[in-house]
Amino acid sequence: MAISLQEQLLKAGLASKKQANKAKADKRKSKGKTKPAVDPQKIQQQQTDKREKDRQLNLQREQAKAQAANISQARQIIQSNKISISNKADINHQFSHLKFVKSMYVDKPIQQQLFRGQLTIIFMDEKYWLIPTDQAHRVFALQPEWVVELPKQEETDEDDPYADYEVPDDLMW
Repeated sequence: MAISLQEQLLKAGLASKKQANKAKADKRKSKGKTKPAVDPQKIQQQQTDKREKDRQLNLQREQAKAQAANISQARQIIQSNKISISNKADINHQFSHLKFVKSMYVDKPIQQQLFRGQLTIIFMDEKYWLIPTDQAHRVFALQPEWVVELPKQEETDEDDPYADYEVPDDLMW
């Protein structure tokens, strides 16, 4: 077994136990003191970068929470205000959604409400729902992509020669 240099010096009498202990202590102290030179500007830049990264991460988390809350609130509005359609509905109501013509079967009173703009079609969970238009405005504020089309407020033209004539409700295109 190899004997360390320190032990060999102690056995030879060239060094004392006190000198050996002092050498060990100095070696321990020098290990702790040897730190590389650190640039204060570099440290400050790293701290600034870390704070900015943390701020961005927190902002993303807050946006995700807000988005989840909006989706939840929109779902709740739709579920609590949806209009049920009778199984005996026999009128095919056609509308456009995502550049396609879609259709749903409705009965006469629901068709009347759709034409008058009292009901709005909502697309959620790969299914179409009918809700009152005032509630559809609330859903539109939370999740605009779910609203198929909000009824437009008709502006009256003062020069319209047919303004005095009503369009019949039973007119089918």
